[in-house]
Amino acid sequence: MVSDATTTYGRAIVRGVTRYANLQRRWLLFLDLDRSADILSELPPLDGGVFAGMDAPVIQEASRRFPHIVNCSGGGDPAICPIVALDDEVAGRMAAEHLLNCQFEHFAFYGYASHHTVAGHRLTGFKAALAERGFDCSVCPVGVPTAEQRINHTHHPEVIAWLRSLPKPAGIMATDDSHAYDLASICLEAKIAVPESIAIVGVNNDDLLCESAWPALSSVDADYSRMGYAAAALLDRMLRGEKIDPSEQVTRLRPLGVIERQSTNTLAISDRDICDALRYIRLHACDPCSVGDVLREVPVGRRWLERQFVTHLGRTPHDEITRVRVETAQRLLRRVELTMNQISARCGFAELKNFYVAFRKLTGTTPSAYRKKVLHGL
Repeated sequence: MVSDATTTYGRAIVRGVTRYANLQRRWLLFLDLDRSADILSELPPLDGGVFAGMDAPVIQEASRRFPHIVNCSGGGDPAICPIVALDDEVAGRMAAEHLLNCQFEHFAFYGYASHHTVAGHRLTGFKAALAERGFDCSVCPVGVPTAEQRINHTHHPEVIAWLRSLPKPAGIMATDDSHAYDLASICLEAKIAVPESIAIVGVNNDDLLCESAWPALSSVDADYSRMGYAAAALLDRMLRGEKIDPSEQVTRLRPLGVIERQSTNTLAISDRDICDALRYIRLHACDPCSVGDVLREVPVGRRWLERQFVTHLGRTPHDEITRVRVETAQRLLRRVELTMNQISARCGFAELKNFYVAFRKLTGTTPSAYRKKVLHGL
């Protein structure tokens, strides 16, 4: 197991592999977490390996030295070895859908470079989801700042000029949380209000980066431990002599969804009553609450509120309450200590069967199948 343990991504991959190995009780793991310059020469003879965050030359050399390897990188080459990675296009789509749900009409992308495969896939998904709703997006001309630029801020003036040129309010997806953090700091320097003028969503849900930024960053939750687990399971099959079907040469796992924090905690809707209703639903949907509770908080007519919700969101207030409950359930299903009854109650469903019906209607699968998928990549 070779991984860069300085990142949330690398540590999560290690956790997933370790979880699978502990279930087998027959693997002897060798962990290299430093990602030193001469990694492979330091490794003992191995039957196989899982690699995360390694450059292409390292993967190529590893494929020559070890009988079986799996690469946990979305930019990897499946012609060299099997890939288990995040579905980056879906991550882009989820970011777009989150910003669309905040009612933005202007969008942009930060952190794209033509040589960056992962960023390219995320931008593709982001743009596709926007195009389906009739929107386009601006791509920052700066691309991926170098480590030196991040330290000396020489890229800031060009990014600030780009930000000021955008129609506002605008929702921006960053390639990952490090780019989202960089963008938030640039907005702070330029006195551009986040999230009121610019809302920012990243990818990876790196809690250290997301919580230390100002304001705290919303992010697509990748949960890379699932990738480590799935990569270890695939490697185990290879070690047992099983032939891997070409269709399994690339496995892409869906992100879990967007974890909302302050950087997108806004609604780009001018009507105060609709904004107040949406905020109330987001805060109280799982209490539980009903449309009647919303109307007691926001003194408008029921038919007027329903028409405005359909016009602005494409769904009714009741649909929005259900959407927030199911979105909350998706996060709670990752907690294995919670039963289905407990999750259903915490999300505000009166009966377990109502939870199952609502969940399947919105996600296309059952809560049990969803939990199995997010925990084990199955």
